[in-house]
Amino acid sequence: MFFKDKHCPTCPGSGTQVFRPLNTEERKAVKPEHRQLTDLWRCTAVDCRWYQRWSKQSDGGQLPEDLKNPGAAPE
Repeated sequence: MFFKDKHCPTCPGSGTQVFRPLNTEERKAVKPEHRQLTDLWRCTAVDCRWYQRWSKQSDGGQLPEDLKNPGAAPE
């Protein structure tokens, strides 16, 4: 079974957040070592910029400040 919620290491609290796949603009902004990966997802929480591989939380990073979620609803 596939779930969209994962733990976000940068969001407050101990709960989970909804993640969605990166869009084209976000994909261009990831770290160079992540650009070839196809399984990158981002947290949809308000003001969050965290992205990660679906199966490996430690292999993630922060998107630039201009890509912060303004109040985005999960897609």
